Amino acid sequence: MYFCDMITMGEMQISGLLTMALLSVMLMLCVPNRSMHRGSFAQARWMMAAGTGLIAVQFLLQYVFGFRQMGVTQAVLINLLFFTPASLLCGMAILYMQRRGSVSRREWLISWSICGVSALILMGTVLLDGIPIRQESLPLRMAEYVASLFYLLMQSYIFKHQYIAYKCLEQAVDEYYDRSRRDLFGWMGLSMKTMAVLAFFVPVVIFLNGAPLVVFSVAYFFCISYSTISLYSYGISENVTRVEEAEEQESRLRDPAPRDPSLTDTVEQWIESGAYREHNLTLGIVARQMHVPQRQLQEWLRQSEYKKLAGLVNTLRITEAQRVLKEHPDWSVESVADHCGFNDRKYFHQIFQQYTGTTPAKFNTETQ
Repeated sequence: MYFCDMITMGEMQISGLLTMALLSVMLMLCVPNRSMHRGSFAQARWMMAAGTGLIAVQFLLQYVFGFRQMGVTQAVLINLLFFTPASLLCGMAILYMQRRGSVSRREWLISWSICGVSALILMGTVLLDGIPIRQESLPLRMAEYVASLFYLLMQSYIFKHQYIAYKCLEQAVDEYYDRSRRDLFGWMGLSMKTMAVLAFFVPVVIFLNGAPLVVFSVAYFFCISYSTISLYSYGISENVTRVEEAEEQESRLRDPAPRDPSLTDTVEQWIESGAYREHNLTLGIVARQMHVPQRQLQEWLRQSEYKKLAGLVNTLRITEAQRVLKEHPDWSVESVADHCGFNDRKYFHQIFQQYTGTTPAKFNTETQ
């Protein structure tokens, strides 16, 4: 609480203004040659820039006109008029990246309709109420409660679609790579979840003053800043290409092919070749090594006990690791991990313990 008491409302507003303005500029000045060929990112960054820009304008108005010092009702009016469309744009920017720009007109219409109804309720009450904006108004306070519920409804609607899109990404990436690759797009999950959680506090927190408002504001700043910087970093990185590669493979498997029993022999030959010990395998690489279509291989995996490429590869690698640990007790854990195809020691420990119930070091000791 001491930290909250040290921060004045004016300092918070200036900090918020500068932070949001800098984030908007960062997105607008994004390196062109790294964004133009990715249509979804090119559009998403402008939506996110518009969202952070609206928040910056809100802080500017709050600071210049002193709405928060004037009264809670006046400050909340400005908060909702700007935060609602800003949150919509930021949320849609993330959804754009998840779906590679595929957001339907219906989803846009519903989102903006909820946002528009909220604004109409607020502005209609201000115009019909007849009480000057600088004075407290009970009708306006009631309208703000209703508008904050519409804000929560809008965020819930966007979160539902974000969650569905995120689960589709998880499935596509999990089935394509030889290990969990949530590091490629994990920021999306954290961003959408924190924004959804914060939305549930809006109907209550924005009507408060003091420490609760400071804590909420800091959390909101962090969430928007994290989402903006993560979207920027993701959009100019090669992670986009890696995720899209997995998604394209998934889209080709919407109509599964019948399982080919003869593929079992092909898989066994591939296992005997030891190719599973290569690093950074993908479904495409393995399919080429086996000389079979990716679609056929993935359908075979889905119907097998392994379910996905990572299941098959990890099973084989851990079996190989157990053999090496028994036959070469002098090998270091890093050497065993590298020999078996694992990228790093930490991940090797995690998978080894998951499959065997013990660590490589303990296994080595117990088998001697």
